[in-house]
Amino acid sequence: MILPLKDTSNKIELHYYFSDESHSMNALVRNKCEHNLLGILKEISTVLNARLKVESEAYSEGGLKEKWVLLSNSEFLRSFAAAVFHYVLPLEVDIEKTVSEENKEDTKLRIDKLRRELKDYERDNDSKVDLNNVAALFRNNLKIIKLKSNFYRQLSACEKVTKFAVQRVNSIGEYTGKPNTIIRKRFDTYMLMVDTLKPETDEAAVIEIISPVLKTGSYKWKGIYVQTGKIINFYMKDEAFKNEVISQSIPFKNGTRIECTLESTRKMNEFGTEVVTGYSVMVVTKKLDDQAVMEMPQVRTVRKKKEPELKQLDLFGGLFN
Repeated sequence: MILPLKDTSNKIELHYYFSDESHSMNALVRNKCEHNLLGILKEISTVLNARLKVESEAYSEGGLKEKWVLLSNSEFLRSFAAAVFHYVLPLEVDIEKTVSEENKEDTKLRIDKLRRELKDYERDNDSKVDLNNVAALFRNNLKIIKLKSNFYRQLSACEKVTKFAVQRVNSIGEYTGKPNTIIRKRFDTYMLMVDTLKPETDEAAVIEIISPVLKTGSYKWKGIYVQTGKIINFYMKDEAFKNEVISQSIPFKNGTRIECTLESTRKMNEFGTEVVTGYSVMVVTKKLDDQAVMEMPQVRTVRKKKEPELKQLDLFGGLFN
């Protein structure tokens, strides 16, 4: 990965190549394309904490060329953002691998580390910036992947576009580095086939029940997801618990809560933002009413099976101290 730290780029040139001698393209297609490119720049700015503004210069010929001028209180972050944008546009990724390895906590730590390093570097050029961390952050950024998919899908709708290039430009109008060029036959390699993300699991979720389902069938329950304060509709997939509720072995009253494993299914919307598409309670561990706590039988059974194993481990544990 090449991300120049000592660079003076403050502009990005977008170059659309055509199959004919024209210098114009469908305005609706171009506006939709550049809406997604601006979204990518906004996400880069957010990650870098760069507070970028973007201005557009007049078009020039050669197919169709447009320059974006990046404005920021930090010249260094402005140039760094331009370099990241130049880096991510032609980058192909394994989306299935990226989704399966998604780790929000790790990403947050990586972003915090990058921001500290960039701040230190801007103060003292002898400081180090972990460019492998930068590459991983932006290569695996799901929002950028989605917006880039949107961009190439929109661009492919304009039949006369043969390729697209992005290049950095410095403050005196000189090109810096080589252009990154993507030919038309590669556009579809960036287009996502599905927008589904891997489910998230909260193994200690607490839900205050608003409406339990007291009859058989695939109906949704309603409750307040206490950790977020949101009212959610969810499927009860703990069959043992559901059967006891239907048989009225487990009563409910105002304020009844359950402690459970909650699975959230997710996808990316058209803006690359994560949205939850559904909730399912996989296992109920406890039912709570006021100060009364009822542990579910299946949980007690699992714990009793584990207790002899834990006692045996404790018996021999002292041998290894």
